[in-house]
Amino acid sequence: MKNDVIQYERTYLRLKNKIESGILPVGTRLPGRSVLCQEYGTSERTIRRALELLEQDGFLGIEPRKRPVVVSAFPSSEGRALQTTKKADATQINDLMETTQLLCYPIYLRGLRLCAGEDWHTPENILGRMDPSRSAEFWQLSSRLGRFFIARNENELLLRTVDSLGFRGKEPPRSSAEDRTEYRAHLETLIRTVKNGGAPERADLDAIFAQYRIIAEQAGEMQFLRAGSPCPMLDRAEGVGQRLSLAQERYSSVCLDLLGLIAMGRYQPGDRLPTHDQIQEYYHVSRDTSVKAVRMLREWGVVTAAPRRGISVEMDLEALQRIQIVPDAIARHVRRYLDSLDLLALTVEPVAAHAAAYVEPGEARRLRGAILRQEEQPYEHQLIPRTLLDFITAHIQHHALGSVYGLLARNLSIGRSIPKLVSRDKNPQNGELYRQCLAAVDTLISGDTAGFAAAAGALFAQVQRLVASECRRLDYWEAAMGVYDGAALWR
Repeated sequence: MKNDVIQYERTYLRLKNKIESGILPVGTRLPGRSVLCQEYGTSERTIRRALELLEQDGFLGIEPRKRPVVVSAFPSSEGRALQTTKKADATQINDLMETTQLLCYPIYLRGLRLCAGEDWHTPENILGRMDPSRSAEFWQLSSRLGRFFIARNENELLLRTVDSLGFRGKEPPRSSAEDRTEYRAHLETLIRTVKNGGAPERADLDAIFAQYRIIAEQAGEMQFLRAGSPCPMLDRAEGVGQRLSLAQERYSSVCLDLLGLIAMGRYQPGDRLPTHDQIQEYYHVSRDTSVKAVRMLREWGVVTAAPRRGISVEMDLEALQRIQIVPDAIARHVRRYLDSLDLLALTVEPVAAHAAAYVEPGEARRLRGAILRQEEQPYEHQLIPRTLLDFITAHIQHHALGSVYGLLARNLSIGRSIPKLVSRDKNPQNGELYRQCLAAVDTLISGDTAGFAAAAGALFAQVQRLVASECRRLDYWEAAMGVYDGAALWR
């Protein structure tokens, strides 16, 4: 019996992580129970129990005689399975706090620095209402204040990343009025310093973030939720309009990924693409989705398709550069790409410094060799920044942080699927990124981890600037910014 419990909990967590990380996006129908039994090497009873828990948590919709469908990338607030979540131990607390420091510090600080003029009215008003003698209200307002500075970055992915760590809505279980008074004084000093153009003191930041550790350390008495695979990029499917938007994103995702493979040279003119059955199996989508994806490629003139003759590639990269793309058709993908680059550029320097400390001798030299080989290939030279990011991600020691960076690494590949961002030729921008990347690796080989981290930060900041510039030039920027109103996150 104990082994059964371990099996279904493990299966539940594996499926849950796939849903939360976007590997199984909203709208996906899971395979049948027999297929899942084979995939996870367990019994049908175990699979059935794991699916029931996912349904109770709001991730799945299950109807009689139909395969379960993913209905949300987030747990519902009423989820019963979550009530059995294990209490955090010291290792988990440390993992969570290290992740919080490496991710939240730079996000919080930039949100502070972005405030100007009337922007300060809201945080000053919240601070003015924080009465240390009223504990519950004090911590609720404190949470709102922190969320304001995170949201001031106008990036939904940043907001979700911080929320995914599990602190939202929680407060220190025990604190005295003196503790709250001292905490408020640090907040007041921090806001005043930044508002007046000064550099914030680390002591003030540490005092504020120390409250997160208090929450986590006292979690043994309050069923604290551990960080799982955070930052799902797909929205909740709420309302008809949202469901239609998600359906469009599913088939346009398939279309753009196939387009990226053609642009990268995987498929040449005259080659046949996978069949509809193969597309459905590989991307875990319905027949309707694969048909719509191929239809979009046909409308652009990229492929031809006919019964019994398959789907054939018609265009090479040069021709792809001339096709007319309606920006709205790819806006959600471009916005996801831009949001991910923003979070990456903002946080990669401290994360790279952390990862560099765990690089074994010889690994950096092997990375250098891989980059040199990529530079020699006609298309792979564009993947060099992704190679460096994968290397950093592989050496992250904290589970929650690794989940975030795993998603960022996957999202970095969206760039190869955005029409006209791919170039076969090595342009000056590609050459400069290659030199920066190689210089960063050489710095790591020399043992200078701080220098490597700074170089990695400069590299991905440059990638972000180049992509933003190209999106503006190609008229993608405005449509991408229209996917959601970033200012509405905080105003």
